[in-house]
Amino acid sequence: MKSYLKTFLAFLLMSILVACSTESKDEPIKDISVKEFEELLSQNSQPVILDVRTPEEYAEGHINGAMLTNFLGDDFQKQIENLDKNKSYVVYCKSGIRQAKAATYMKESGFKHVYLLEGGIDNWMKEGKPTKK
Repeated sequence: MKSYLKTFLAFLLMSILVACSTESKDEPIKDISVKEFEELLSQNSQPVILDVRTPEEYAEGHINGAMLTNFLGDDFQKQIENLDKNKSYVVYCKSGIRQAKAATYMKESGFKHVYLLEGGIDNWMKEGKPTKK
């Protein structure tokens, strides 16, 4: 009986260690402020900016350089699958709900570096930052 318990405990410990080491290799989704976003943009390896709002919302005004990837569109998953999973991405929507869902899908699909703009474009504009139409 003791050998079964020792074997079980050893297996449990190994499982925990493997799980912890796997998690540490994968960067979690991170919320970033407008200031942190601007700092990220100023670095040499600029992130891809994904606007996951509708085409109508995008046309009303978007962050310069943002690529439209409509979360509510029928081809959202296909668009995401065609992106380079090794690049860094900043995802935003109007206020934060769609961007969180989109980023979760991206992480589950194997993307390494995904950031969320805190408060979405509403927060961006509240901070007085420019948008492009």
